[in-house]
Amino acid sequence: MHYKKDRPYISPAACILAAGGFSLFFSLSFYLIKNLCKPEVFRLGLFLGKASAISAAITAILLTVWTVLFVGGGDRKRIEYCVKKRLFDPRYGNPLGFKDGELLPPVKCRKISGTIFDITINTVSRTAEELLKIAPAVSSAINGKYRQYAAINSEADEAFNCVTYRIVDVLADKSLTLDSPDGLKSPDKTKIPIDTETYIDLKTSGSILVAGKTRSGKTTGIIAILLSVLQHGRDGHDSNVIIIDPKLAELSRIPRTLTVSPDGDAEAVMLKMKEFEDTMRTRQAVLNQLSEETGDAVKWWDAGMNPSFLFIDEYVTLKCLLRKPVKGDGGFNLAGFEGSLKRIITMGASAGCFVIISIAEASVEEGGLPSMLKSAMTTKILFKPTAEEARLIWNSERLKCLNLGRNHGVGDCWFSSTDGVHDTPCYLHFPKMGFEVYAELRRLMTEYYATKE
Repeated sequence: MHYKKDRPYISPAACILAAGGFSLFFSLSFYLIKNLCKPEVFRLGLFLGKASAISAAITAILLTVWTVLFVGGGDRKRIEYCVKKRLFDPRYGNPLGFKDGELLPPVKCRKISGTIFDITINTVSRTAEELLKIAPAVSSAINGKYRQYAAINSEADEAFNCVTYRIVDVLADKSLTLDSPDGLKSPDKTKIPIDTETYIDLKTSGSILVAGKTRSGKTTGIIAILLSVLQHGRDGHDSNVIIIDPKLAELSRIPRTLTVSPDGDAEAVMLKMKEFEDTMRTRQAVLNQLSEETGDAVKWWDAGMNPSFLFIDEYVTLKCLLRKPVKGDGGFNLAGFEGSLKRIITMGASAGCFVIISIAEASVEEGGLPSMLKSAMTTKILFKPTAEEARLIWNSERLKCLNLGRNHGVGDCWFSSTDGVHDTPCYLHFPKMGFEVYAELRRLMTEYYATKE
């Protein structure tokens, strides 16, 4: 199709429907005229009868094609038509600046889930850079029944052959509302539920960075993750769920929670981290042996292993309490802690060993998390996000489609993970838990370790 500055855009489905309507009109007209014909004009009546039948057959074919193209396509085709009309119809401002007779790029819509769609535009007559700039026009194109949908991010493919816009229902409430932790137990131990459509997929992602100021819902959100993991129990390969709480706050009352003494003695913390690291290496050795025996890579979930988690609450506070290295301290110091943490984060995912780091503010370097660790943690969550904090976690290119001015409440977050669906940040709300979360965490931690003692 080519752009016409004096012609409105009409979808192929609409043309087919119009053609079917005309064909139906002719079929009915021929049929009525045939019935009005006198018997003596038999040949004319026979001709009109055949013409009516042929027109009816053409109508049936056209309406079948229209049903397949438009009705059968459902929401996907309707959203695709909205975008095409906004971009290709001269009455809507011509956001891509087409000239008369210029070739129009193909536009395709693909349904990802119930409220998520991908719009892909090929770079036929426009560059990827030009297409990336029209995300607001794509959002505004989706109106009427779909006015609650918006483009939350846009991304070009590696070869710059097309640009894809992620379209979501920004008003849909997909959050989980639970009255017991049972609703957090996923049938698949590698998937941790966040809402009705979103999971943290441990098969494709690594350790988890969680940021958010006080009262943002950050700790409660992390507890929801731990409650999901704990309900799968321990495996025969020394899986663990370890909590480190340097503030001696509510988490310190949970069984097996570790902390640092007021004088900065981190020996208990470092011993447990060393144990976690040793277990990680042992689990990896088991997987390597199985891979040699089978001749193919064996993943931790296929080897009967359950995920193992190390949760460090308020990372910055913990760093401040750890001692600087001194001679004869046995490595129980800040340098030893950071070295062990780096090894676990960068090497642990293949053995099913993950770290959750919680920081109060998404600051950088000395005041926060080192850039290397931040890059290595492939799932990132920012509670009650602000634009300033978000730019310290994600680059500006990934944030340009998000509504940076939106007001967020407790439990609201921006989320990204390397699962092929949430590679760019999107808005989510963590589960609403109508039960005593700390009491349930205490109970499940006790049951988790009782099974192996």
